[in-house]
Amino acid sequence: MIPDSDNHAYPKSLSTTFLGESHSNPDQEGTYTPAQLKKALELAYLAGTKQRIRQGKHTADPDMLFWQLMDNLPDNVYFKDTRSRFTCVNRAQARFLGLEEPNDAIGMSDFDFFPETMAKVQFHEEQDIIATGKGYSLHEEKHVKDDVLQRFVISSKLPLKDKDGNICGTFGISRDVTDRYLAEREVKRQRNLLKAIIDILPCRIFVRDLEDRFLLANNTYKNALGIKSSQDLIGHSLSEFSDEERVAKIRAEDRRVCEKGEPILNQIDFDLSVFKKDSWIVTSKVPLRGRDGAIEGIVGMTYDITEQKKAEEEARMLSEELRDKNTHFEAELLVARQLQETLMSIGFDKDRQYSKSGSKWTLSSSYFYKPSHHLAGDFFDLIQISESKIGILVCDVMGHGVKAALVTMLLRGLISEFADILDQPGRVLGQLNKRLCSLAEDQEFPRFTTAVYLTLDLDTGEARVANAGHPGPLWKTRNASDREIFEPCPCGEIGPALGLIPEQEFLRYEFTCQETTEFLLYTDGIIEQKDAMGEEFGIQKLEEILLNNRGDDLAEQIKTIRSALKLTAGTEDFDDDICLVAVKMKPNA
Repeated sequence: MIPDSDNHAYPKSLSTTFLGESHSNPDQEGTYTPAQLKKALELAYLAGTKQRIRQGKHTADPDMLFWQLMDNLPDNVYFKDTRSRFTCVNRAQARFLGLEEPNDAIGMSDFDFFPETMAKVQFHEEQDIIATGKGYSLHEEKHVKDDVLQRFVISSKLPLKDKDGNICGTFGISRDVTDRYLAEREVKRQRNLLKAIIDILPCRIFVRDLEDRFLLANNTYKNALGIKSSQDLIGHSLSEFSDEERVAKIRAEDRRVCEKGEPILNQIDFDLSVFKKDSWIVTSKVPLRGRDGAIEGIVGMTYDITEQKKAEEEARMLSEELRDKNTHFEAELLVARQLQETLMSIGFDKDRQYSKSGSKWTLSSSYFYKPSHHLAGDFFDLIQISESKIGILVCDVMGHGVKAALVTMLLRGLISEFADILDQPGRVLGQLNKRLCSLAEDQEFPRFTTAVYLTLDLDTGEARVANAGHPGPLWKTRNASDREIFEPCPCGEIGPALGLIPEQEFLRYEFTCQETTEFLLYTDGIIEQKDAMGEEFGIQKLEEILLNNRGDDLAEQIKTIRSALKLTAGTEDFDDDICLVAVKMKPNA
């Protein structure tokens, strides 16, 4: 540490160097104390000023010019003695030190204002200048405290000499350039960041001047040209890297951008590349403008999309091929759908009506069938058990499409194997369940099927029904008030869906028709169809339609149901397969 300045004196030469002979009285050794030096500086300035006024001198003297310069310089100026204590500072330096007046700094050192570490650096530096007589100019200094940049200055510091040429201290001037330094550092950081981004982009980025000379190119661009160093590209013209015909086309395009000032954005061209022929590229170009707004060149980006174009062409050809196959497949599905419906409509006329008479009863039937896809998982089968017995099987296979349709075909085929038990609904469902369970071990096979099987005897009026997880048929009967109503047909115990539980037994329910009786067998697609508000069609609505139209024949009833269903869905493309079979048992006259 520098000793306390009150115990040390300043050389007399310090005051005479700038202010002439002092009017203060020096002590016995010819030196001034700090207080005396401060007073001497003030008195010398005032005395000199008064003397010039008395002498009528109007020319500016050096002392006045010096102090006006000191007071108005924005840079920090200071003078120090051989012990690195301030002998004179300007107002800018005083403000920097946190002082109200420049004279308040006289006799103090850096140790009074700065951290000891920083003050020591300055002290040793100044002592070295005093010892060697060598200072420095325009030296960059960073003042850091706690790893945080306080300020960045440009400094000049030189030895201070008296009138005899002897070194009596140091003086210096510094300019705070922190804002400029931080701005330059940020510009450099952003420039490096931009360069890194440009270099890692897969597209080719370039900048050319109005003479087609390269000013910048990223790594992707240089690699495409087979150039490793920027020196081999920057300053060279475009014609050095491609044939003249191609360069002429590119130059013409560049001139349009530069002359009109209009950019080109995402333009796709074929065979207009510097790099190779027969290639597709995406190009974007914008004019490069200087500070005054004048166009100085062009900034561009190109991206080779040849492989993408090849892939698009391949995809287009495959799409056409797929479309042709799909058309063929659609035609085959249409044939399969027609076959599926034809098999179900065997026995029905072109108006979808069927009639069969026995000794005492006449059976009539009609149906509505609408797959939600090309092929349906819903189906029905009108089975001629014997001359007097008819069976109606309605099934709903899980899922849609080809797999579900194949299961329906399988079920129809199995029915033909059960000729000796077709009049026993429970046993028929049991056999179908056994076969489906064995097939359901395959994960690709639809897991289960719901079914209801109704048999009617045209000689006795007897009805038998068994149900495997299927919506129960609706039938027309009479309530306690002898009014006709439609309600679910009694089915006894309803078993699980087919294909779930091996060896499951299905029980049948029997009853005898006493008068004209109507049945409606259906799949859940109709009652689960939702309207725009998300409400389902429901069984109750189905019952109401049948009751309100009970005087109509079966075909008209189904037509009414179909219209109501279309109104609910808002379209004829329903959410699920629709299968609806109406049956009427009427006693013969």
